[in-house]
Amino acid sequence: MLAFEFPLLSADRVHGRFTIDDRHLQPEGLVHGGVYAALAEALASEGTAEGVGRDPALVVTGMSNYTSFLRPMTAGTIEAEGEPFHRGRTTWVWDVRCRDERERLCAVSRVTIAIRPRRA
Repeated sequence: MLAFEFPLLSADRVHGRFTIDDRHLQPEGLVHGGVYAALAEALASEGTAEGVGRDPALVVTGMSNYTSFLRPMTAGTIEAEGEPFHRGRTTWVWDVRCRDERERLCAVSRVTIAIRPRRA
């Protein structure tokens, strides 16, 4: 597990964080880009689930995740915040920003979440 924390999950705003440890690093000692992408998608998925009322008749799942890495990180805590800018019937689109402890951008993500009826 990547040990993400989610202090805020709502349909309007999400906040997550993790403290960098060996699980998050690629061989060169930098936070692996997939960690940022996983955090962004988890936040967007949970925010969307909140937005649709955690309806058990619906499946909320990642459809697209485009993450850009802006600052290499090797230690510290990463804080992520996101907001939806599209809330449709079948898709939500989120912007998520990851910052270091000095509030410098480390990564930005645009995540599309699909909302579909659960199959029987």
